[in-house]
Amino acid sequence: MNINTDSLVTFIIIWGIPTFMVVRGYLKMNVADKKSALSDFLSSRFIFTTGFMIIGAFCTHLGILLTINIIELIGIGVFTLGGIFSVFDMWKISKIRSVFILVLVSVAISYLLLT
Repeated sequence: MNINTDSLVTFIIIWGIPTFMVVRGYLKMNVADKKSALSDFLSSRFIFTTGFMIIGAFCTHLGILLTINIIELIGIGVFTLGGIFSVFDMWKISKIRSVFILVLVSVAISYLLLT
């Protein structure tokens, strides 16, 4: 397990700052907004689309940081599932947006696999 300093700084910036901002925003909410946000985050639609993509990206970046290929591959797989579920979810609303999501996810996956 070899940690590169540049990768660590990038990891902290990419994941630390947004996490801090989301937690700070959640703590500033009133009780009704907290309940609404929590019910949105725990919905199956959010978990299977955005949640899978975020967890997959996090695992992929963690695998790259720690140079552990199995974590990176698991992250890519979860990210792919999240992308597929997002395309199916968006297909009902807008077919053009769903194709756009498919292209973005495909580009991201091919970039991760080629690096």
